[in-house]
Amino acid sequence: MSALFGLSLIGIFCLIGMALRRWIPAFRRNMVPAFVIAGFLGAIAMNAGLSGVLDGVDAELFTMLTAQLFTISFISIGLTPPPPGTKDDGGRTQRVLLRGAWAMGLTWTLVFSIQALVGIGVVGATGGLGGMDTIYGFMVPFAFAQGPGQAVTFAGIFEQQGWTDAVDVGLAFASAGFAAAFLVGVPLAKWGMNKGLATHSMGISDSVGKGYYREEEDTESMGTETTFSGSIDTLTVHITMMGIAYLLAHGLAWIFGHIPGFVGETISGMMFMNGLLAAYFVRWVMGRLRVEHLLDRQMQAKLTGFTTDYVVVASFMAVQAAVVVSWLVPILATCLIVTALTVGLCFVIGQRYGSDHDFERTMGMYGTLTGTTPTGLALVRILDPRMRTTTMAEMGLMNLPELLYIPAMLVISGAFAGELGLPAAVAVMAALTLAYFVIMLLTRSFGRRTWNLGGPVDERAERTAEPTSP
Repeated sequence: MSALFGLSLIGIFCLIGMALRRWIPAFRRNMVPAFVIAGFLGAIAMNAGLSGVLDGVDAELFTMLTAQLFTISFISIGLTPPPPGTKDDGGRTQRVLLRGAWAMGLTWTLVFSIQALVGIGVVGATGGLGGMDTIYGFMVPFAFAQGPGQAVTFAGIFEQQGWTDAVDVGLAFASAGFAAAFLVGVPLAKWGMNKGLATHSMGISDSVGKGYYREEEDTESMGTETTFSGSIDTLTVHITMMGIAYLLAHGLAWIFGHIPGFVGETISGMMFMNGLLAAYFVRWVMGRLRVEHLLDRQMQAKLTGFTTDYVVVASFMAVQAAVVVSWLVPILATCLIVTALTVGLCFVIGQRYGSDHDFERTMGMYGTLTGTTPTGLALVRILDPRMRTTTMAEMGLMNLPELLYIPAMLVISGAFAGELGLPAAVAVMAALTLAYFVIMLLTRSFGRRTWNLGGPVDERAERTAEPTSP
């Protein structure tokens, strides 16, 4: 019952967030999502006395909800059917898409490792002011580059290894990352529109600013029915498949748990990845049985959006101010420096992807590296609302090259588990960072510069760089 109370509270704060975005001009101008407003309000309420008013509704409950909803969101992503194929254009679109996905995935991996090194450096320099252990700096990339769900997932693993405040630190970093994603990202997106860097941008309508549509407006469908509702509802089928994948994910976790040492413990605890693998398997089985058409892409995407919204609000409400306040200086300093560095890296690398939609790619990467992939997609939608570029498809495919981050993740996990000393972990992380950069150079992930702070460079629209297969 407490979980239902918690989910109900999340919904109430989301409604309040919608109302505030509607009536406060600053929120409308800066396109601050209602769920982010809801998260901040929920965090304030929980730390001001709401925690414990309802039986079992406390920070621990919202930490659990964050982890579970995050796993379900990855299951939903895995169950989502691929988009329809592109029109035959001699393979040009596919080449651009694959090159973009490869370059953006490597960018994410490179910045992930850099965020880890910077986090260690800043916390090491400022942590003494509040007694914060330097190793907590390694939590930064899980929170910024991966979001609150994975921050909680890995922090839970680290807490089992003796680092009792890892969840609170991870949630604090993740909350700051989401704030940076929109409070910095939206003004940057608007700046790019004014400079002519977004090739397919449109004016922000009144409805988009307010956050909801009027009754008479034409809007997109949420999906297509694939079953006869007199027998079973289409939504029931989608949720049932998610439930099957969830059970299979726990089975995978049990299998991975038999791997010796911290590697098995870490992989077993990565429920989001287990859920994704299980979802791919469920969809494969449905394909073999020729019933994959029962999964509607649009409806499944909406289920992913629902879980993502709730994950963000739950993660904010799980933050315990007492821990954050005691370490406020190192946490705040780390967040500010990592945000500035992430902006700089995204802009420097993003200028050289070599396509006619590099600024869209840049903002997508910034949003993803400070929040989650849906955060990055939200920024891209500001610049490309009609999806005229391949940016959104590229951001879906970039998950494959992002798997190169696994060695970096295992290094961090080894440090928290005590299997690898901190100096050695930092040295290995630095070596991996260099290796990721070299891979980008060798695969020619950097192209010609297509824009700078002054505006577009050359005629980009007709001169997309020819991709090189990774």
